[in-house]
Amino acid sequence: MKFLSEIQEDLKEKSISFKTNVNLSLYSSFKIGGISPLLIEPENTEQIFDIFHILQKRETAYKILGGGTNLLISDHPDNFVVLKLAGEFKEFTLISDNQFSIGGGALTTPTFRKISQSGFTGGEFLSTIPGSVGGAVIQNAGCYGGEIFQLIDSVECIQNGRLVHLNKKDIQYSYRNSEFKENKNSIVLNIKISLKEGNISEIEESLKEKRDKRNSSQPSNKKSAGSVFKNPPKTKNNLRPLKSWELIDRVGLRGFVKGGAIISKEHCNFITNEGNARASDVDYLISLVQDSVYNKFGILLEKEIEYFGEVP
Repeated sequence: MKFLSEIQEDLKEKSISFKTNVNLSLYSSFKIGGISPLLIEPENTEQIFDIFHILQKRETAYKILGGGTNLLISDHPDNFVVLKLAGEFKEFTLISDNQFSIGGGALTTPTFRKISQSGFTGGEFLSTIPGSVGGAVIQNAGCYGGEIFQLIDSVECIQNGRLVHLNKKDIQYSYRNSEFKENKNSIVLNIKISLKEGNISEIEESLKEKRDKRNSSQPSNKKSAGSVFKNPPKTKNNLRPLKSWELIDRVGLRGFVKGGAIISKEHCNFITNEGNARASDVDYLISLVQDSVYNKFGILLEKEIEYFGEVP
C-alpha cells in the first residue's frame, strides 16, 4: 500500500494505536479473511477525526470492522485500511434511572447479558446476537420478535465526515436495515437506550430460554456468520412465503459443499467454514442459492451478511 510508512509515522505522532500485517480471519466469526496491511484502533472521537485527516492526506481508503460476526471478509483486503473502535467505544454506563449509554464498539452479547443481569428487562434477546453494538444498529439486528431499534432513544454517529446526534424519530430503519447500512460512510459511535426495571429471576429465565432456543436451532460450535439471507417479505395479500431455509432446502442445497464451505445440514440458511474455506467459496454458495431459489420459486433472496472488501 502506498504511503504505509508515512501513515504509521503520523499515527505514532498522534499516539493512535495500530497493528500491521493483520490476519483478519482472527477478527471474523467465519474465520475467513486475508492479511490487512494496517489496522487502526481509535479510542475516542478526536482520534477518529485525526485518522480521517491522516488518511485523506494520503488518499487512502478505509473500512470499519465491528465484531466480525455478520461479515464475509475478502481474501485480499490489501487496498484499504481497517478501523476498529476501541477505548471508550467499548464501554457502557447507566446514565439515568433507566437509560444506558453504550459504545458502538461494545460487544452485543456480553453487554446486554450484563445489563439484563443488573435488573433491566427488554433487551434479553440481544444477549443472543453476537457482534458489536454499532453493527447491530446498522443491521437493525433482532430475533424472537425484537429488534434493537425498539430500544433506541438516540444515536451518535459520523456521517459523511461529520459528527451527528440523531433522535430515533429522525432515523430511517426497517427489517434488518437502517439508513446507516445504506450510507457506507456511517460510523455508529454511541447509542442511548431505555429499558424497564424487572424481576431478576424472571430476567434470568428469559435469558436462559432465549439462549437455549438459539443453541437448539442453529449450528453449534461452527464457524459461520449467522443467517446468510433475510426471510422474504410478505406478499401483497399479506401472506408470508416460505422462510429462507425452507426455500434452500426445497431446491436441494442442504449440505452442498464448495471448497471448505458447506451449506449447513443443521440449518440451511447458514453457511459454515468446515476447513480452510475462502471468501470465494462462500460467495459461490451464496450465488448458487440465489440462482436456484429464483429459478424455482421466482424469489430473489436478499443477503443478510455484508461483504468486507471485494470478493471475486
